[in-house]
Amino acid sequence: MSESASDRLYNLLPSIYRLRDVEQGEPLRALLSVIERELRLIEADIGGLYENMFVETCDEWAVPYIGDLLGVRGLYPVSGTGFSQRAYVANTLSYRRSKGTVAVLERLARDVTGWPAHAVEFFQLLATTQYLNHIRPGNHRTPDLRDTNSLNLLDGPFDRVAHTADVRHIASRRGRHNIPNVGLFLWRLQSYPLRGVTPRRAAAPHEYGYHFSPLGNPAPLFTAIGEAGSDRELLAPAAIRPLAFYLDLKRYRELYESAGPLDRPANSGYYGPERSFRIVKDGAAVPPLDVMCKNLGAWERPPAGKVAVDVELGRLAFAAGEEPEAVSVDYNYGFSADIGGGPYDRRRVLAEVGPETALISARQGTALGTIEDALQEWEDRGKPDAVIRIEDDGSYSVPPVSVELPNKGRLVIEAASGRRPHLRLADRLKITGPETPATVADTASLALGGLLIEGAIEARGKLELSIADCTLVPGISLDEDGLAPHPYEPSLAVAGDDLSELTVTIDRSISGPLRLPAACEGLIIRDSIIDAPVGKGAPGPARPAIAGDDAGVEPGPPATIERSTVFGKVHVKELRLASEVIFTLTVLAERKQAGCVRFSHVPEGSKTPRRYYCQPELALGRRAKELGLESAGDLPPEEIARARTRLRPRFTSTAYGRPAFSQLSDSCAEEIRAGAEDGSEMGVFCHLKQPQREANLRAALNEYLRFGLEAGILFAT
Repeated sequence: MSESASDRLYNLLPSIYRLRDVEQGEPLRALLSVIERELRLIEADIGGLYENMFVETCDEWAVPYIGDLLGVRGLYPVSGTGFSQRAYVANTLSYRRSKGTVAVLERLARDVTGWPAHAVEFFQLLATTQYLNHIRPGNHRTPDLRDTNSLNLLDGPFDRVAHTADVRHIASRRGRHNIPNVGLFLWRLQSYPLRGVTPRRAAAPHEYGYHFSPLGNPAPLFTAIGEAGSDRELLAPAAIRPLAFYLDLKRYRELYESAGPLDRPANSGYYGPERSFRIVKDGAAVPPLDVMCKNLGAWERPPAGKVAVDVELGRLAFAAGEEPEAVSVDYNYGFSADIGGGPYDRRRVLAEVGPETALISARQGTALGTIEDALQEWEDRGKPDAVIRIEDDGSYSVPPVSVELPNKGRLVIEAASGRRPHLRLADRLKITGPETPATVADTASLALGGLLIEGAIEARGKLELSIADCTLVPGISLDEDGLAPHPYEPSLAVAGDDLSELTVTIDRSISGPLRLPAACEGLIIRDSIIDAPVGKGAPGPARPAIAGDDAGVEPGPPATIERSTVFGKVHVKELRLASEVIFTLTVLAERKQAGCVRFSHVPEGSKTPRRYYCQPELALGRRAKELGLESAGDLPPEEIARARTRLRPRFTSTAYGRPAFSQLSDSCAEEIRAGAEDGSEMGVFCHLKQPQREANLRAALNEYLRFGLEAGILFAT
């Protein structure tokens, strides 16, 4: 039998004392085990003190102290993003050795913000008279109109065309091309890899075509991060340019078309098993020579022997008579953060599996290859507390199914870490908890995690429903134009009469409209997007985002909403707390005596509990003080209208399925972009701390810019 670690001091005692201690019930052993615990704490502290002497191994709290020894300027704390000042402090001496060079500025931008960066010296792109002792062959005053690739890169981070001088300041993001200007291009969108995805077949009569996205919507393919190659464009997490992909395949053909099959590499710059995307047809990978770049907006077939790919729309098509029996794809898509169903690291939030919890693994091609097989396995085992974990990125067609939870039952349906399975529901997924005569103590729980759900959920009974890291597609699904074909349908509805114990919690998720009666126990939303989609040709959302019924007449349950963005009207019984929320349309709380709304955007006409530091009221009050008026109510109507228009939230995209969905636009008012309690932005991406990261970079640039230079921060995405 092995001795426990707490017996180390006890074993140092002579045997005679240990024998006597056993005879007396081991009181000495118990005492020394307590002392042993304190000894371990002291040893751990001593070991930590040694590790905290080095920036590579120290705790996060010690990084600023090491930086202070080097005279490193303090930065705004950016917590909750995975960002650390460690790289900035560790590389400080390296920065100073090459201070003022463009390479250091680029590295500095990466280390300080955590975003991929590319630095451009704009004076290199000025159209100037050539000096014979310093000839720049690539710098022509007049661009070559035959060089379509250079023209395609115009005004972007990889622009090579000469420009005339622009005297406006680059720090204001207005001017660019001037002698003292350096531009730092930053990519805020991230690239997420999916593997073994079942693409969605195109609608009739184009069944020979497929969408990379399993939802069937236009989704541009993104560059995979960390690809090998000298082209800087390959290293940027951005949508693949069609022309860049065309030239990539052209270069591959020129190099390897005449080579033997064994001498051809499996990867081009963008295509292949180790690149941004690839196609597997009937179990065999399609080689780069058989792939062509083509505009598939009209679903034109490629010539024989070729597979056409449209990287801008995320489509592929096969030649006549060459349609596959089965096809799968690997690709990368873009989004701002780890919100909604996605293939990101979820190990910290995976359900724990212990002796009393059954683990049921589902994967296509195995004995439990469907969701209904996994649910049937759970039922056959007697409905124990269980975790159904889906281990791949495949698409699962789910027939009409009902999940009935036993008293005190607990069930988790989740994706494995790094996976994003797609569930395509044929009908509403009905989740039923215990009902009367069951008591409060019999309340069951169901948790969904990491799933992309194309369909709706209906819940009833005494139930705790938790939805985390999931996407309930707004409008149920998407069509080939990226629009919601069912904008009137809610993503989550609650039915039945026994609702007093039903609670819904939504974390880090994207969902369509919610229909929860006021009789429910409560609704909690954190770090999420609730989107009431707009129908084709409609001026606004077809239905409220959160309410008790489709018309929005009946209120929803008492709600707590934090760090979220809500597209659509909200009508609830009570707004217990709304913190750092962007409401795009009016909010109505039936009970205004309780609750609080803080650091949020609340549109005109809303009826809420007391507000604290909310926009646009805060800006109107400040404007009234500037004009010497007593209150915002004394402002002229034109001043009020101007302020409300300026402070209306502006987004890069409001369409679900687009990479920049729900991202605040650069033209959005500063009061919204930095209006959260800690100075970050309001809304769902509050946790990214983007204003702090930008401010940190501006503060750091002052130390490393050469005299006379001016730097501008330019967002490529």
